[in-house]
Amino acid sequence: MSQKAFEVFGKIHAEENLKQKTVSFLQEEAAGRMRRRYRAVRAASCCLLLALLFFCGGVFYRLYFTPVAYIDFDVNPSIEFCVNRFGRVIASHAYNDDGKEILEYVNVSHVNYAEAAKRLLDAMEQEGYFRPDTLLSVTVQTGESGREGIMLKSLQEIVAQESAGGVYDIPAEIYAVTEEVKHCAKEHQVSPAKYLAIEGLIEVDPEVDFETCKGHSVHELREMAKNGCVQDGSHHGWENEEDSQEIPEGHHDLWNDGDSQEMQGGHHGWEPGGREDGGHHRQNGRTEPKK
Repeated sequence: MSQKAFEVFGKIHAEENLKQKTVSFLQEEAAGRMRRRYRAVRAASCCLLLALLFFCGGVFYRLYFTPVAYIDFDVNPSIEFCVNRFGRVIASHAYNDDGKEILEYVNVSHVNYAEAAKRLLDAMEQEGYFRPDTLLSVTVQTGESGREGIMLKSLQEIVAQESAGGVYDIPAEIYAVTEEVKHCAKEHQVSPAKYLAIEGLIEVDPEVDFETCKGHSVHELREMAKNGCVQDGSHHGWENEEDSQEIPEGHHDLWNDGDSQEMQGGHHGWEPGGREDGGHHRQNGRTEPKK
């Protein structure tokens, strides 16, 4: 209470006890109003903080569970990793029964994609999928060129390490594909590498179809396409009958001897100028399907 208020009470002719009670009542009323105002402000602040936390949590959830890259492994078990912007595997998918069996006991959820790739390759080796006559195809699809380069380099190093420490050298090819190739492959429920290999075989033998070819490995499909080419006298980019696997120009690959090899054609034949026989375009180490 201000001094002026006390002066006003001083002029009132009433018992001193009544004056004191009145002053105490007004003081308590003022203090009560301050407490109620403080509680209201505190409640509003808490609500604002909760709203902010929910908003930030929602943004983080969306960022974390939005895939920005896809890694596909195909040696016959065909498996896809969905990778978020933090490099974590947020989902995995098997294209065939062999892939489902491996994912049943290999935990890759919310693991960095490099560690997830190591676990997957270890499991594949233990199951005996890596043999001298097999081929590991690893494809990366992402809309960010910087991320693409980092992922390709990391996967190259992982495959090289696994190959050096395993029973067999792992014949492997590691390269990037476009979003369109990835989309077409997903529509047929196969990995991008197998999709491209099947397309190559269809060019050689139009009688075959995707459903018939799904059970074959990429290496088998390429051998079938190669044999078909040899029979009709057209190599479509294969240099000779003794060649087992050829690598699309510009792809990032690792092979038995660790050296990168290049092909004057693609996975099933490239014409000069970077265009595949099947209408696929080659740009910056990518493979694009015919529009």
